[in-house]
Amino acid sequence: MDYTKDIDKEERGKLTRLPKKLTPSVKARVGEIAFVKGLPTKVGIQQIFDVQDFQRACQLYQWAIPVVGAMGWQHANLANGATSETDWVAYDDFGPRSGILTPNQEVTYVMAFPDMEKTGALVLEYPAGKVAGIVMDYWQRPQSDYGLTGPEKGQSGGKVLIVGPGQKVPEDVAGYHVVHVSTRFLFTGYRILDRSEKEVISARVLLYPYSQRGNPPAAKVIFAKKKFTQSHPRGFAYWECVNEFIQREAVQERDRLFMAMLRALGIEKGKSFAPDGRMKSILEDAVVMGEQMARVTVYEKRFENAYYRKDAMWQYALIVEPSQRQPDYDELDERTDWFYEAIGCSYAMITKTPGVGSVYLSAYRDKHGEWLDGGLNYRLHVPSNPPMKQFWAVSVYDLDTRNLMGNESAKAEISSNTQGLQKNSDGSVDVYFGPKSPMGKEANWVETQNGIFWFPYFRLYAPTEAYFDRSWPLPDIEKVK
Repeated sequence: MDYTKDIDKEERGKLTRLPKKLTPSVKARVGEIAFVKGLPTKVGIQQIFDVQDFQRACQLYQWAIPVVGAMGWQHANLANGATSETDWVAYDDFGPRSGILTPNQEVTYVMAFPDMEKTGALVLEYPAGKVAGIVMDYWQRPQSDYGLTGPEKGQSGGKVLIVGPGQKVPEDVAGYHVVHVSTRFLFTGYRILDRSEKEVISARVLLYPYSQRGNPPAAKVIFAKKKFTQSHPRGFAYWECVNEFIQREAVQERDRLFMAMLRALGIEKGKSFAPDGRMKSILEDAVVMGEQMARVTVYEKRFENAYYRKDAMWQYALIVEPSQRQPDYDELDERTDWFYEAIGCSYAMITKTPGVGSVYLSAYRDKHGEWLDGGLNYRLHVPSNPPMKQFWAVSVYDLDTRNLMGNESAKAEISSNTQGLQKNSDGSVDVYFGPKSPMGKEANWVETQNGIFWFPYFRLYAPTEAYFDRSWPLPDIEKVK
C-alpha cells in the first residue's frame, strides 16, 4: 500500500507510517471512519470510542456469564419463596425444573444461595445415600463435593464447614471438612439421584450458621411451583445483573483489568449505574453480539479434542477445567462454552475415574450437519451395553433458552429408567424426536416443537471404561420419515 511502499521489509525499531484510511480488512469490521493525514477527525474519534466500548462490552458479556447464570438461579429461588439465607428450594416438578439451564429430568435439584456476610461461617450436614452435592463460589468454581462424589463416597454422612471472605476458621474444626469460598454469596446445591427419596433426603441435608451448631435448626425446604427461567437475560437487564454483582462482591485480583473496562462502560463499585443514551445503546447491542459470540463458542467448538469420536457429531459438553485455571492463564472461552449453556460444575462432572461421577455429551446437528429442527422427525440409535453403572439419559433442550423442551407431555428426556422403554432384541434402544410419535413408540419418544431448534445432552452416570477409551460408539442423530 502507498504508506509502506518505501519500506523494503519489516525491521525492528523502524515504524511504518500511519495509514491515511483504514485498510479494507479493518474497515469491514468497524465501518467507515474519517481520517485527516493519518489521524481521525473529531467525528472519527467518537467513532473509535464507540468501537472500543462496543468491543469491550462484547467481551465483558462473556466474562460475566458464570455470575449472571448463578444470579438467574438465585432469583428463581427468591421467586419460589426463599426468604431466609439458609432456605433450600427443590426443583422437582416439570414446570419449575424446565427453567434451569440444561437440567436432567431424572433427578431432583435442591439449591441455596446464602449471603455469608449475614450468616458468618456455615455448616453443611449431609446424610449417606444417593446425593451428589457441591459447594461453589458465585463464579461457579467448585470448592468441595459432598455425597456420592465427596470424601465419604455416599457411604456415610458428613459435615462441611464453609468459611467466607474475611472470616476466620474456628479453633474447633474436628469432624468438619473445612472449605473456603472467595465470594460473599455462596452457591451450593445437590442432586437427589433417586427422586422417590426426595422428601426424606432433603429433610436431612442441613445448612445453618456455625454459631448455631449446638442446636442446629431443621432444614427448610421449599418445593418450587413457579417457573422462572434462569437463562441469561437479554437487553439492558444483563448489565443490571452485572452491576448488582459488582456492587455486592469484593473485586478479585484476577479481575482488576476487567473492572477497569467495566468502569469505562459506567459500572463501578460504589457508584450508581446510569448510562446515557449512547452508552445504553452500545450495551444493548453488545448483549446481542456477545450472546452470538457465546453461541458459536458452544455450537462450533474450536477446542482441541472437542469431539467424543471422529465418526459422529457428539462433542464433550464440558471443556472447562472446574477451577477455570490453567498454569499460564485463566480460562475464558472454556467457561463461556459451559456456563452459557449450563449451570454448575464439579470435578465429578468431568470424571476420569470409571464408575464415579457423570459425563455429558452434546450434539447440535444431525448426521448431515444440519441444525436439529423441532418440526422434523429424528432417531437416535443407542447401541447396546451403554458404558455406565447407574443409568443413561438423553435430554432435549430448546436451543434458544437452553431450558427443557416444553411440550404437552411434560417429558423432555428418555433414560434407561424410563417406564415402558422399548429395547431392541440386541439390547440397543431407538429414541425418537419430533412433533408426533412414531406408531407404538410413545415410550421412546420426546415431543419437539415446530419452529424451535433443539439440542440433546447424552448423560452417563457412573461411566465405565468403554466411555473413556471411546470404544463404545454413539451414532449421529438421523432424520426419519
